[in-house]
Amino acid sequence: MTQALRALLAGRGVGVHAVLAGPIDTGMSRNLDIPKASPESVARAVFDGVEKDEEDIFPDPVSEAIAESWRGGVAKTLERQFRAFVAAA
Repeated sequence: MTQALRALLAGRGVGVHAVLAGPIDTGMSRNLDIPKASPESVARAVFDGVEKDEEDIFPDPVSEAIAESWRGGVAKTLERQFRAFVAAA
């Protein structure tokens, strides 16, 4: 959905950012014994990512570990192809 919206709205000057966060230290994850990022650090990273105009924002160490494979993966390749198709239409 994010990739499709990004392609469709680009021609209108609207940016769409995806935040792909790992575990965040909130009430929802309180019982999980795993590394978690603080809500404050995630919020800061999201704002930094928007300021840098990053399309896909990986705001914590767990999600950052998959960032490069995401950016070079099939989903991003299809997104770029779809964006080019929409721009040509």
